Amino acid sequence: MIVELADYVTRLQYEDLSERAIEVGKQAILDSYGNMVFGRYSEASERIMEYAQLADTVIQKEDLVSLIGEQDIRTSSDTAVFVHTMMARCADLDDGYRHAMGHPGSVLVPLLLSVAQLHQADGKQMITAIVAAYDVYARLGEAINPFMYRERGFDATGVCGAVAAAALVSKLTKANAAQTKDAMGIASLFTGGLIEYQNDGTSGKILCSGWAALTGLRAVRLASCGFTGPDAAIEGKYGFFQAFQGTSGYCDSSQVLKNLGQDFKITDIYFKRHACQRGLHATLDAVLELRERYDLTPSKIKSVDVRTSSFVYRLANPNPTTAIGAQASTQFTSAVALKYGRMDSENLIFRSFEDPEVQELVQKITVTKDEGVQQYLAENPTHFCAARVVLRTHEGNSYEKWMPLPLGDMGTPFGWDMLEQKFNHLIADTPCERTKQARFDLIRELEKVNNIHMLFRF
Repeated sequence: MIVELADYVTRLQYEDLSERAIEVGKQAILDSYGNMVFGRYSEASERIMEYAQLADTVIQKEDLVSLIGEQDIRTSSDTAVFVHTMMARCADLDDGYRHAMGHPGSVLVPLLLSVAQLHQADGKQMITAIVAAYDVYARLGEAINPFMYRERGFDATGVCGAVAAAALVSKLTKANAAQTKDAMGIASLFTGGLIEYQNDGTSGKILCSGWAALTGLRAVRLASCGFTGPDAAIEGKYGFFQAFQGTSGYCDSSQVLKNLGQDFKITDIYFKRHACQRGLHATLDAVLELRERYDLTPSKIKSVDVRTSSFVYRLANPNPTTAIGAQASTQFTSAVALKYGRMDSENLIFRSFEDPEVQELVQKITVTKDEGVQQYLAENPTHFCAARVVLRTHEGNSYEKWMPLPLGDMGTPFGWDMLEQKFNHLIADTPCERTKQARFDLIRELEKVNNIHMLFRF
């Protein structure tokens, strides 16, 4: 199976891509680039840059890579990749793939931009590489999810991301099919990532993508030196699928190679509207719709009951102590959305910790396991965000909203206008803001671009 995937990655050309795949490929790059810029100037930025200085080692015979920012900081490719992937996760607004779970963009786009600098890849090469890598990520993730994630706690961002990262770097470095197979096989042997960080808001969220990207990058280097990976790395008796399938034993590998090169999985990704854990997005969409439709203010609200499945119920945490913990709290994110009509920024989260009105709202919100929603999830296992919100006012009114899927998904995709608004929001108040239009235009017309150096200089 990995032989066929590697052969596909090697053979794929820009001219083979559909117009939609090219468009969404560029949109994914824009979205993750905006997240990277945000992360460069976020609350976590000081720690990230401190790591860059601490970890920096220069690989012999390799040019230095620019770190994103207004200062001219050049570093090794390993450090640049790890730092840029951390930055891409800080806002918690990076793209995702519902059927495969996880966030391919936070692994693959920072890796793409970092390695493209080093190898002077042009826009068409970059678009082709990102489409191929998303295909690898999605097809592997679809086979074992949502059960790998829900039942065992493995993060597809790390698990599938490492193999996809190896495919992406192989493509950009023009590795042959045998080397690509070996790189992907090696990466599959040493991939991983756990979601325990979601329960206490610790730093695993922003680290997972970087680990996957570096695993893929190092696997390509090993393959170029003649190290080999198993031909049955994916489907073998002790291979990838066996290791990561859910406790139920679920693994459907029949679709991995189906319509490869025709159905480009990147066209099915989602873009995030809310800066929080994806499982909460349907709840927040429902809350915001009720708020707008009935002109609700915090003082009017008596109670809010979020009725959902056991998957979202685990995110019930009325007293988060960190920003990451707040982004994984049903009560906190819902309270912020009810007061401000949005939940889309780090600054808003920090401000809300000290906001008595938000804290009062948090105490009015309950999260309930609902048998009806649980049954719906059993019948629609990829609709893991599904929630029913029941809101009551002091005037005695009761309002209800059922939301099986959040906005920004395949059925309700973001267009360029929405993505440009999001991009502008992400880079607001950073040195990048003054040249935002030129940066947006460069990515939107990426197929005409010969180098991307402008994206790293403010």
